[in-house]
Amino acid sequence: MRKTFRDFIGLFAAILPMILSAAIVALCLSLAGARAWPWHVWLLLSPGLYLLWLTGYLLICGWICGRLGKKYPKPRYQAMNPENPLASKEDLGIVTAVACYRRAMILTRLPLVSMLEQTSAFRDVVLRAFSPSVHIGKPSFILGVLEDPDLTNIGDSVVIGAGSVISGHAVSMRQDGFLVYLSAPVSIGHRVTVGGNSRIAMGSDIGNDAVIEAGSVLPPFAKIPAGEVWGGSPAVFQRARRSGDSPEASTISTKAVPAEPARKGSDEDARQLVASALRLPPDEVTEDLSAHTCASWDSLGQVAIAAAIFNRFGVAVNAAEVYRISTLPDVANVIAGRGLAHTVEAPRSSDTALPRDCELLPLMDRESSTRALAALYEGTPFVGLQIPVVIAASFTAQPLAPSIKLWGQAFGFDLDCQFAGYNQIVQTLLGHSSEFAANRDGVNVLLLRVEDLSLENEQKAFEHVNGILGAIGKFAAGNPDGSPLLVGKLPPLVSAFTAADPSLIESIRNHWRTQLEQMRGVRLLDFARIVEKIGLSNAGSSDGEAISRVPYSPRVYQELGIELVRTIRASRKSPAKVIAVDCDNTLWGGVLGEVGPDGIALGSDGPGRSFMLFQKRLKALQQKGVLLAVVSRNELAEVRNVFDHHPGMVLRSADIVAWRVNWNHKSENLRDLAQELNLGLESFVFFDDDPAVRLEMQTRVPEVHVIPLPAEPSEYCSVFDRLWLFDGVSATAADESRTLMVQQETARKQELGTNQSLEAFLADLDLRVTISYAGEHD
Repeated sequence: MRKTFRDFIGLFAAILPMILSAAIVALCLSLAGARAWPWHVWLLLSPGLYLLWLTGYLLICGWICGRLGKKYPKPRYQAMNPENPLASKEDLGIVTAVACYRRAMILTRLPLVSMLEQTSAFRDVVLRAFSPSVHIGKPSFILGVLEDPDLTNIGDSVVIGAGSVISGHAVSMRQDGFLVYLSAPVSIGHRVTVGGNSRIAMGSDIGNDAVIEAGSVLPPFAKIPAGEVWGGSPAVFQRARRSGDSPEASTISTKAVPAEPARKGSDEDARQLVASALRLPPDEVTEDLSAHTCASWDSLGQVAIAAAIFNRFGVAVNAAEVYRISTLPDVANVIAGRGLAHTVEAPRSSDTALPRDCELLPLMDRESSTRALAALYEGTPFVGLQIPVVIAASFTAQPLAPSIKLWGQAFGFDLDCQFAGYNQIVQTLLGHSSEFAANRDGVNVLLLRVEDLSLENEQKAFEHVNGILGAIGKFAAGNPDGSPLLVGKLPPLVSAFTAADPSLIESIRNHWRTQLEQMRGVRLLDFARIVEKIGLSNAGSSDGEAISRVPYSPRVYQELGIELVRTIRASRKSPAKVIAVDCDNTLWGGVLGEVGPDGIALGSDGPGRSFMLFQKRLKALQQKGVLLAVVSRNELAEVRNVFDHHPGMVLRSADIVAWRVNWNHKSENLRDLAQELNLGLESFVFFDDDPAVRLEMQTRVPEVHVIPLPAEPSEYCSVFDRLWLFDGVSATAADESRTLMVQQETARKQELGTNQSLEAFLADLDLRVTISYAGEHD
């Protein structure tokens, strides 16, 4: 009965506007004396009459949709019993959804509707006819289909190609026979291009200036960072559309590497690069040094030189030419991009400004910052914390050394890379005199490709994998007090020379990861994420693999080396302890003192959602023990009112360990906070949207890590993914209650200051002591 009623309501909602608009047109004709018109007048006026009826139909549909959507919005999740689909009043939201989708089906079959939808004057009218609201920036060209305009937020200057479909919902059937309706907003930033015949699923978030290639399929809840090009089915990263992850990261530096003119490839440049790549003293690199006179300048040395050239100058050497680099003039010619090697791209200058705070390096473009580091450290000795790094791999891993060395120097580590024998993983793990055994206090790294396993059949493949896992377990168990063994997650298949069942590959990768996660003394290195981020088509190097067992592109080696430095840093440096955060246009949109609590942008939909998601990331860190402090130029009572009562706030007053809401300089407030919390200023991370405030903080309190927030609030959360400052934070019972403990300590200090004697203070605390025998939980 309820199903019949639901169908009747949906059919009635679809047909009623037709009846009403036809009645209005008939009334107008009747008043105009249409009955006396001859047939040829009716023929001439018929297109106009149809447009008049269609306009009235669209306007009435829009009014009905708006009323329905306001009273009964589309549900985010609803499971419907086919026998009783409208069990409660809350279920009426599905009636709105059904009415909208059925009306869209009707509109697509009416003449001229598609043409009207492409005109700026009628587009919103057509979309509102089957949607409660429309959120499209101007000027935008929408040639595709928006199944849920009310759930699709489109920025300015966006192009949606013909044949593309953007959907904010999905429908599936559960095993118990219930029909499940799901919906999630789709966010498309400014200046985005979606190629024709693409499919964008619900919950997708596409950053500014991104490009989705034609025919691509974006899965549900996919997140495309700003300025990236994605393509395929499912879509994966293809390349960066623009250089630099953060425009501000290169503008805050006081330690800049000057721009260089086109290089001539001088002998001095070649000598410094060869000395660094082969780890030779500079005075030993003479003019007659070559592959024929230097034992270190062997085939692996040539690979190391080619990797150093890419890191320093951005010149990628063709694999077939790597082994022709035999003299210093050869190196100079490669640097200049002439003569010897067929390079992928011309030499690039090191014009990137390095930040004074090394913790901001991860926010910058990896390639340009690596070149700048190479230029900065070129020919200069380095003294820092020496850490030997031994790498055992199933492939040639020597190209990792240059980026490991450079980024290690940037963070104060002297990382001395050594490499075990080619594809000698088990021997290195179990040998009593192996490189791993001799490096108990350093960092040992194991890297394996799925292509290097025995993939003839499933049994052999898992026997091979389990043999390596057993050796890893034995090594970790025999080194309980040493540094953990770093083991890379198995990356996806990129080799053109390996054919295997995709389901077998995924089973092996999942088995490898789950087994390693259960081993004590083993830490995972996210090798797989690096390959996936760069993209399968850009990660492999067929000529490199065929000629020298170098199966990955220079970009993969560079990124993997940087990720290894990140892991080492997390194990040797403590994470940041305090986040000091601004309010206006940081925790919420708008200025509280101007628009009031009801006027700020903050909520689960629309522009305020970016700020809510940013607060969720802060809340997650707070639950892991990072302290949160509010530093804002506002009235404290108004700010506390927002924290305590605004429905869009994720953070509440109980989450904040200290408040500095006043009109003082924020640098003074940070110094005061450090004294109150008894922490060093280097433990603080500062978030503020105002560049002038950030500059004042950097100048007056240089110890504080001042984070340059992107211009778009939708990109705020991406900063957390790139920062290394919070690596190593963990969620324990003590971490979750740390904010409360600090608040209690602050209250005790205040109480001590108000009491005239220590005895009175202790009496006010009402201390109670319990004495018992120690148990296992102690």
